[in-house]
Amino acid sequence: MNLQVFSDNEWLYPDSKVTGLSETVRLDSARGAHDSFQVLTDLVLSEPARVDIRWCFDCGGGLSITAYQLMPAHVEENSGASLYTTLDYDSVRSFVTRRAPFDVFDITREIDDARLTAGRVAFYFRVNVAQDAKPGRYLGTLTMTINQEKAELSLDLHVYRAVVPALAKAAFGMVNWLKLEPLAASHGVTEGSKAFWQLVQRYLDHQLDMRNTHLQLPAGVPIRAADGSVVDFDFTSATTLGNMALAAGFNFIYGGFVARFQQWDQPEHYLLWDRDVSIASFEGYRQLRLYFAKLRRQVLDNNWGDRYWQGLVDEPQFPNSEHYRILSSICRKFLPGITIIDPVETTQIGGALEVWVVKQAVYEAYKAEYDRLAALGEELWVYTCGFPAGSVMNRSTDLPPLAGRLPMWMSYGYGLKGFLHWGYNAYNRDPFQYNCWDASHNGVKRFLPPGDGFIVYPGKNGPMDSIRSHLQRAGCEEAELLYQLDRYDRAKAKAIVAKVCRSFEDYETLPGPFAEVRRDLLGALEPFLQVRR
Repeated sequence: MNLQVFSDNEWLYPDSKVTGLSETVRLDSARGAHDSFQVLTDLVLSEPARVDIRWCFDCGGGLSITAYQLMPAHVEENSGASLYTTLDYDSVRSFVTRRAPFDVFDITREIDDARLTAGRVAFYFRVNVAQDAKPGRYLGTLTMTINQEKAELSLDLHVYRAVVPALAKAAFGMVNWLKLEPLAASHGVTEGSKAFWQLVQRYLDHQLDMRNTHLQLPAGVPIRAADGSVVDFDFTSATTLGNMALAAGFNFIYGGFVARFQQWDQPEHYLLWDRDVSIASFEGYRQLRLYFAKLRRQVLDNNWGDRYWQGLVDEPQFPNSEHYRILSSICRKFLPGITIIDPVETTQIGGALEVWVVKQAVYEAYKAEYDRLAALGEELWVYTCGFPAGSVMNRSTDLPPLAGRLPMWMSYGYGLKGFLHWGYNAYNRDPFQYNCWDASHNGVKRFLPPGDGFIVYPGKNGPMDSIRSHLQRAGCEEAELLYQLDRYDRAKAKAIVAKVCRSFEDYETLPGPFAEVRRDLLGALEPFLQVRR
């Protein structure tokens, strides 16, 4: 069995070639963090096989390795040059990694059963470093045995003094929207059942491992009288999930959306459950009064306090900014002192929310205005989604992997305090067969860029990581380090970021140069930190 080591910042494919044999893996990590690498072998299994993976380091503890089997995901179309997807490769060849359709090793299945599935054998290894590990250089070995074929790698790990804090002390926030309905459907369980909530717990644990600090809850469900009028709201799912999330270790939970525009360029917002009812109408106010009054009782009865925030509208626009202000005022009447957080595509709602989550392209288009808001003390985050497509940083499966890691670096570079993505597990087709979320409308075929709808795959007993989720976790760890360095030497931190990204569309795509800059970041903190004894 021949094998070759690859960076975690490059794509491998079932038809990738082993072009050179590897013997040593160089790794670098802060404490409370990790470093990863991939291994490609020339072995192809015709049927499942047992695997024996063993590792050791010359240390007394604080290190561990999680082994994953790389499995292929199918990418049916390429990201479009500006919107949706395309099969016109020539129009996007300057920024995509491969012509669609193709298979790519994006799925990482944790090997917790000593078994490999059939197919091309490739691995992803995550080396975990505890917060209390002693800084220094560690040498180790990693041995893989498959069907009596054995291979060994030497590990050379540098553990730095820097410590990535536990989530409770995180400086950088993150949200990936957990969707309950596709979770139930993808695992074949009934929403609300005991088996369902057991699965939800595993998804929450995974989100925490990804360094998600906030969890969006489902909105309340309207209860209607015989004539169809809304008379109450049911917050059962939101309450159960909220209590589970806080008990699991999330820093904050926040309520789901209640309204949205019908057309982005129109001035009004309408109730999500009654799409013809304007939030500024008497009926709109009546229902919102019911909604927020009931919600306030839920917050108080469950002792959520200031760990509960509220979302109102997904992507309010410039033309409907005034309506957003009206909605915010109604919410604040019944939830006084509430922190409101929303993805926004407007600069004209100052005072109506506390946390502005701005799409990367919108932020750069109106950067001067958002910078003025930040100077006033407003908290700004960033989000990525399927719009725009093209080469803009996103965690698409046909963009260079660093496009999904560096948004967190660029967030620090711009002074943004968190990251959001809508697609944690938003499946509307089989994610193992289709990577593109189907956004078709009125008979017109439209797909969102590959990987936009989800960053985990449904496994046998819960979520399976993707290469992209591993990279997002790594990016969040590095954002924490950048904000730490900022306290000591802001100019140095900004200069380090500028080596790998200048904007959300101007960034490093090659693993080698990035690895050098990442080591610069880890090393830059060394002089300012003392080893705890």
